[in-house]
This record gives sequence, structure tokens and C-alpha cells, in this order.
Amino acid sequence: MRHGTCQMSRGIPSKNIRLLIFLVLSSSIWMEYQIDRQVCHICCRLRKLLLLVALLLELRTKMEWLFMMQRVSLVQLVYGGEMFRVFGHDKVWVLDGGLPRWRASGYDVESSASGDAILKASAASEAIEKIYQGHSVSPITFQTKFQPHLVWTLDQVKNNMEDQTYQHVDARSKARFDGTAPEPRKGIRSGHIPGSKCVPYPQLFDSASQTLLPAEDLKKRFEQEEISLDKPIMASCGTGVTACILAMGLHRVGKTDVPVYDGSWTEWATQPDLPMEGEDSSS
Repeated sequence: MRHGTCQMSRGIPSKNIRLLIFLVLSSSIWMEYQIDRQVCHICCRLRKLLLLVALLLELRTKMEWLFMMQRVSLVQLVYGGEMFRVFGHDKVWVLDGGLPRWRASGYDVESSASGDAILKASAASEAIEKIYQGHSVSPITFQTKFQPHLVWTLDQVKNNMEDQTYQHVDARSKARFDGTAPEPRKGIRSGHIPGSKCVPYPQLFDSASQTLLPAEDLKKRFEQEEISLDKPIMASCGTGVTACILAMGLHRVGKTDVPVYDGSWTEWATQPDLPMEGEDSSS
């Protein structure tokens, strides 16, 4: 086992375990909100059980995703930052280029979690335990203010497909968008939502430094796909993660309120009655 690596995590550096904790906890805020809104009428014990099951599934998903995405740390950071924005925390910054850029610039890194990070993770764990037990958390806990305009539902996308109020931009690869390459998730057909346009998220980065392109270059990239920056835009991808990269790129060019379709293609493609376009759409 390499120094600074957690064996149970299949080779994920231990400093990334802190990022894993951050991703799972940020997602737990969203799950707690949804469970509370959708099933608030059921008994408290069942509600807590649902949240616990959801958290365990989220932990497994994020662990696998984190392992696959180690080399493109900026995706993780942007997704986490967007989650904070959705819940009303506007003072969020993203390290351009992520950890690879930090290392390439010669800055120091740690191979183990600091005492401060451990204390913060412990405090977060205690807060979640209080929620499980039905207790309120202390006043210093971060108070969320959900921003619904930044998260779109399936119904909103369906309505927009008809009225075209928002331009729909998809962050997936062109092959997946066109339906010529398979989706990475079993049982999901390839293709795209009618009326959407494709801007693969890697094209928003400088190929050498993996940093976000300057504003002028980003504008040109969107304009190449006939996307007007003077009109509203919403973003989607496979599962609502890399769409946040598009939202960040559009934020750099002045569009600060770009919503992300939370369910994205995975949700849309599993609905048998919804239209789709692409070579695989008829199968």
C-alpha cells in the first residue's frame, strides 16, 4: 500500500477521503430536504430509516465516482461548490485546475488528514447522528436556504421542450449525445432530449493546464454551437454532475443563474413515454 493511501478505498489517496466526506455530507443535505418534503406525513422512524439507506447508497456511489475521477479533480470541486450554491452559500471558490494544477505549481500537499479536518468531520458526523435520533442541532450549524431556480425537475424540462424559454445545453460527449456510443450506466439508451445542444464539458478546459478557458474563449465555444448568451440557458449531463462545469463556465462569462437538470439524461432516458433523439432512440 502506498504512503497516504487508504487500502479499503481501492487506491484513493487519504486526503481525498476528506473530499468524499464533503461530497456525501453535501448530498445528505439535499436528501434530507427531499425526504422531508416528499414523505413528511409518514412516521419519524421510517423517515430516518429512508435517510440512512439513502446515505449508504450515496456513500457507495460517491466512493466509486471519486476513484474514477481522481485525475479530473476540478469536476469534484465544481460539483461540491454548486451544491453549496444551491443551498444558499454564495461565497464559494473553485481552485482552477484542481489538485493536479496545485501539484504542478510546486505547492505542498499532505498525505494524511490534519487534526482540524478530523475534528470537522467528527462534528459533522455528530450532527447527522443527532438528526437520526430526532434531536435538533446546535445554532452554529450551517443554515441552508434552498435556491429552487438553480435545480430543475423533469417536469420543468418537459415544459421547456415545448416553449423553448431556456436553451438546453448537454455536457456529455458528442457520441453519447448523438446516440453512437453507449451510456456508462447499464440499461440507459444513448441519445438526447429534443431541442438540446451539445457542449462536452472537457472543451471548456485548456488541454495543457486543465484550467478553465478565459471568458472570451468560452464565449466563442458556446457561440459555435449557436447558443446565445443573451438568452436563458439550462444545463444537463448524465446525472447532473458535469453539467455543473457548464454552469461554472457560463458563470465566468456573466450568466450566474444557470439551472442544472438534476435527474439529467439518466432520469429522462428511463421514462418510456418521453421523446428522445439520436441513433439509439428507436431501440
